[in-house]
Amino acid sequence: PHPVVEQLEGAAGHACGHCLPGVCMSLCEAYESGRELLAGEAIGQTIGNLCRCTGYQPFRDALIVSLRDRAKEGGSPTALAERLPKRFSGVAPMAYRDREGAVFYRPATSLEALRLRHAHPEARLVAGGTSRGWTGAGEEESAGAATRLISLEAVAELGGFSRDDERWTVGAGVTIATFAERLQDEFPMVTAMAERFGSPQIRNRATVGGNLVSAAHHSDLISVLLALGAELRIESLEGARQLPLDKFFVGFRQTELGEGELLAAVYIPRGEPVGSEANIAHRVSAFYKVSKRRSLDRAIANAAFLVELDGDRIVRRARLAFGGVAAYGARAYEAESLLEGKKWEPKSAQAVAALLKEIFPASSDQRATAAFRNALVAGLWQKFFAEHRNPEQPMFADAALRRFYRRPVVGPVQD
Repeated sequence: PHPVVEQLEGAAGHACGHCLPGVCMSLCEAYESGRELLAGEAIGQTIGNLCRCTGYQPFRDALIVSLRDRAKEGGSPTALAERLPKRFSGVAPMAYRDREGAVFYRPATSLEALRLRHAHPEARLVAGGTSRGWTGAGEEESAGAATRLISLEAVAELGGFSRDDERWTVGAGVTIATFAERLQDEFPMVTAMAERFGSPQIRNRATVGGNLVSAAHHSDLISVLLALGAELRIESLEGARQLPLDKFFVGFRQTELGEGELLAAVYIPRGEPVGSEANIAHRVSAFYKVSKRRSLDRAIANAAFLVELDGDRIVRRARLAFGGVAAYGARAYEAESLLEGKKWEPKSAQAVAALLKEIFPASSDQRATAAFRNALVAGLWQKFFAEHRNPEQPMFADAALRRFYRRPVVGPVQD
């Protein structure tokens, strides 16, 4: 048996059998990945698996013990790890028609995908397939109801990931897990967003482009990319165009994506280095999310902030983005204008908080009232300022929890 399965037996990780296959797969994924897990990641590895028999502690104990045993043995791969690369070598292109006449296309290149998109404008595009389809009227509809599907999973160009001195280029087909892993060192708010995004299973399937084109008003990713000043590359058979992300959304579940167009890539500016000739002494950023559950729940409200200060702590740039409080994720331009050029001090922060309560036309639903959402918008901003009032030494309200989550499962504790 697999080392994790052996530890499950020793840790009394027995269950009725409904959840156990998924639990084993999740734990084995962490083991086989070879990455160095922190305590928070080990705890989050079982998210997406519901167990009412054993509880989750034996599962996590089994993972931690097996990882420590692997480290003692030098981290040698298991037989499973040796077999996987030989068995799974990629996704092949295909075209399939079922007995009822529904058609499934899986092109191999962007050009093929664009030709299919042009020939079948009524077809629904799918990438990771973790979200349901939406009709033009905004009514939810099962993805299985579509008579034509075009899968972008095999299009290699959409999986590109590169950078230069000015920006990152992220292919629309990059998964949320890869997106967070590659950008975590440069953009800490991406890590904070990914920790609250779905579950490990969803993050390993959901794509950056799919999340943006779905245009969910509560999207966590959209808020982060708005705060980072992202732009989009949109392609069609006629050519390509570039569009700022904040111009992409035009209504509830509606975007500027035209007939025959595909979202190909996302551009994320890297910004001037702190301490450079651009006179940026500090760059502070954060992502916050309020939801009824910590995981696997859409946001009542979320917020992503990025503020750049000069040596005199004058705000040189501010991006304040929010989700869940309007028809689509959006930046608070009036608040940004009010803040830029001002001193980074309580007086300025309070003025911004007062303005934020009036900016977004929040609505009431089963998750929260409009009044509560408006209060959250101001409250999340005030929390950000309180934690980053001294940009040289941020003070986090959950500092003890952060230190615990950053403890490595194997090796010395990180401060």
